[in-house]
Amino acid sequence: MARKSAGNLKKGNYFINTDDNEPYMCLSNDHSKSGKHGHAKSRIGCVGLFTGKKKSLTMTADTNVDIPEIIKRQGQLIEIHEDDRLIQVMDLETYETLDIGFPLDEEDSESRKLSEIMGDHDIWGELVIEFWTVVGRSFCTRIIMPK
Repeated sequence: MARKSAGNLKKGNYFINTDDNEPYMCLSNDHSKSGKHGHAKSRIGCVGLFTGKKKSLTMTADTNVDIPEIIKRQGQLIEIHEDDRLIQVMDLETYETLDIGFPLDEEDSESRKLSEIMGDHDIWGELVIEFWTVVGRSFCTRIIMPK
């Protein structure tokens, strides 16, 4: 994993918080100057990739954070497990079957697409699911409907 100082994070950068080992996307980064005996601080507004919750983190500007490797893939929808909130997908590159999480936001257009197609089993094989794998966990980012 690559490393970057907290003071150099920009909007849209992904990083792993050292306190909880969760990946976040940076929404804002405000700097405060160092005091007489202190260090410069960074107040980072971010959103969790797995939880979707906004958070504000404060750390010294020279604190190094890990930059995660994000693997972006596409797969064919095999099955939807509504109870577990999982989608079973076959990766189009490796042909392995994965269980990935539903889109995070309940009000998201991707979640609405899933609820629309739940009963229409004939279309499942034609759908393409874009998903990301970050620190060993996968989640759905986009659903591509057939034309």
